[in-house]
Amino acid sequence: MRTRICPFCKEDIHFQALVCRYCRRDLPPVTPPRKKNSHAWLAAITTAGIIVSGAAFLAAEFLRERKNWLTEPTRPPESQNPPD
Repeated sequence: MRTRICPFCKEDIHFQALVCRYCRRDLPPVTPPRKKNSHAWLAAITTAGIIVSGAAFLAAEFLRERKNWLTEPTRPPESQNPPD
């Protein structure tokens, strides 16, 4: 059974009561809760898309650079002593 609090005497009464059974005062009408027109799912999908595309971009750049590392010729070691 759904209940609500009487705004005058603070007793617990039936949700759809028109008159409080304790203080006998007329109650304000019950207003149904409004549904929020939430677009939070749209923001979540957009954020996820940005994160995934950013991760894919970074992975592609890493693999391209790794390919360069593997095909780059080895350099001879540089001399530790500078020429006189």
